[in-house]
Amino acid sequence: MPEADASQRFEAVWAELKLLLEWRQGFAFYIVLGDDQRVSTRLRQRVEDFTLSRTQPLQWVKPEHCETLVETVLSAVLSPTQGDLPHADSHAPVWLELTTAPDDQHWNTARQQALAALNQRRSRLEQLCPRPLFLQLPLKMAPDIVVWAPDLWSIREYIALLPSDAPRHAGSADELRDLSISLDNVGQTERDSGRLDAALAAFRESLEICRRLRQTLGDTPQVLRDLSISLNKVGEAERDSGRLDAALAAYRESLEIRQQLRQTLGDTPQVLRDLSVSLNKVGEAERDSGRLDAALAAYRESLEIRQRLRQMLGDTPQVLRDLSISLDNVGHAERDDGRLDAALAAYRESLKICQRLRQTLGGTPQVLRDLSVSLDNVGEAEHGSGRLDAALAAYRESLEIRQRLRQTLGDTPQVLRDLSFSLYNVGKAEHDSGRLDAALAAYRDSLDICQRLRLTLGDTPQVLRDLSISLNKVGDAERDGGRLDAALVAYRESLDIFQRLQQALGDTPQVLRDLSLSLDRVGDVERDSGRLDAALAAYRESLEIRQRLRQTLGDTPQVITGLAFNLRRLLALNAVTTEAERAAWQLALNQLPKMSG
Repeated sequence: MPEADASQRFEAVWAELKLLLEWRQGFAFYIVLGDDQRVSTRLRQRVEDFTLSRTQPLQWVKPEHCETLVETVLSAVLSPTQGDLPHADSHAPVWLELTTAPDDQHWNTARQQALAALNQRRSRLEQLCPRPLFLQLPLKMAPDIVVWAPDLWSIREYIALLPSDAPRHAGSADELRDLSISLDNVGQTERDSGRLDAALAAFRESLEICRRLRQTLGDTPQVLRDLSISLNKVGEAERDSGRLDAALAAYRESLEIRQQLRQTLGDTPQVLRDLSVSLNKVGEAERDSGRLDAALAAYRESLEIRQRLRQMLGDTPQVLRDLSISLDNVGHAERDDGRLDAALAAYRESLKICQRLRQTLGGTPQVLRDLSVSLDNVGEAEHGSGRLDAALAAYRESLEIRQRLRQTLGDTPQVLRDLSFSLYNVGKAEHDSGRLDAALAAYRDSLDICQRLRLTLGDTPQVLRDLSISLNKVGDAERDGGRLDAALVAYRESLDIFQRLQQALGDTPQVLRDLSLSLDRVGDVERDSGRLDAALAAYRESLEIRQRLRQTLGDTPQVITGLAFNLRRLLALNAVTTEAERAAWQLALNQLPKMSG
């Protein structure tokens, strides 16, 4: 690293750390990673000068013997007034320098044991150490922190990744890359557990490291690929949290990098597959945002690449699975845009591939889950086209597979959510076929699973949305069975959840659509119960949301359909009064003539 760049990086680290020290009171845990002793000494001196200005001399502890490392560390942190430690003070910041002999195995083992010991005493640290704690480690130890001290890692205030004044040795870049991978692993674990904020924080830290490596090493293929992967992970976490614009920005940057790699490396299988993955992710974010044309364009480009890979590599399991996923994505966009026949054609082609993979690979969990997803998609398209018997057959086959997976894998969050979704689909087809008791039984089973997942995972956006949708379907069956009070209870609980999601995620198209549908349902029950003023209030609020969606997304089939259904409810109450409302109703009749009756 050039001297000027190293100096700038050091000053940036110090500026961030100083700001935290100024604002943070009491216990705070800081990790200092670096291999250049001169740089770490400079940072420690800066910290000491800062603390002295506040009449709190820094307590610097550098153990000399690895055999007593754990005892020395614990004594310094938990018993600062004992022993021969300089400047012993219960409020003095502690700097633990554990960088002696960074390549010695005995010292490495001792450092790992010290990390584990501190991790075990996390609660005591926060209670008995009311001051900043700095832990200085060799850069190569970075991945070990996550493994040996996960609780400490979770409460870290800041990680100071120190530059070097001297030329970096060969392992430095590798160690930074290892740290980035460790952060990605942490992020994925947090994401799987529903802790989206923690996941995003880890992914962003990883991304920052990837950007630094790009500045240091330049646009090598490995650096660029790592950066694109990191951007996709950030995008996934942003999307999970409902921040679609941020997700799309990350996905597009990743896509640009992969297009750059294609220009550099040519159409190798890895380059092409990475490119197709990025295109799918861009398509997902565009679809979530209601931009169906853009989503379909991205999905189709990804599909073309995967068809080309099939020609290059043959029918390998990975090639076939990727092709099936792309076909499903194209089907989703076609279905959302009202082209059910095109959607069904894509879904059926995907299903054939999944069935073929089952014959080839057997009933592995991944194969079976893919098959169940494909059956759900076919069922959805059949359902939308009015072929209820065909839809129910597909849904039931999917349900049987997921029940089998539950027996094999147990009650994991993914297994339970998939099972809940299949029960929901079966209930929906039974409901539309007029079998209300069977529908309500399936809906309630689905709701029970959603409530169980809430207890396990907490109130994540995905958990809450699944729960609210299940409540709405239970309400639908109760209402059609004439149990209006029970229906209203379910609908209002669902509406409360959607309103909570709106506060958490903002006015995304999905949030607004869900909220509008929930308001329509509340209005329907209030109307059927003779409470017309309450019904009208719910319908009006729903109409405002539908009009906002129209301004955002334009006159898509989904937007116009929702607007038409809402206006038809108001028409029945003689509540369509303005010229804008009459014009919107006429537009719906023109675009959806089947609704005119």
